[in-house]
Amino acid sequence: MGYLYGYYSEDPNFPDGVRVNVEAIYEPPQMGGSDGVTPLDDPFRSKVDIIAEGLSLERVGHIFTTLNKEKVFMTPEQLRQCADA
Repeated sequence: MGYLYGYYSEDPNFPDGVRVNVEAIYEPPQMGGSDGVTPLDDPFRSKVDIIAEGLSLERVGHIFTTLNKEKVFMTPEQLRQCADA
């Protein structure tokens, strides 16, 4: 899993449209397994946020991949992890 960093801008294709522009992905320390991922203590997260802010970027999302192609839905715990990001 990773955190998406970027910025928001107007989307001229839709009335009052907003789009997110992703410029970077930060992959924090984590332990992955067949049933998901567990974020580990990240001593660099505050530094990453400071650098992003200096580049006029902000954390705009969360990304993850899975080897299990049959399981396309997120568990409640995975949704909470994304919301906490």
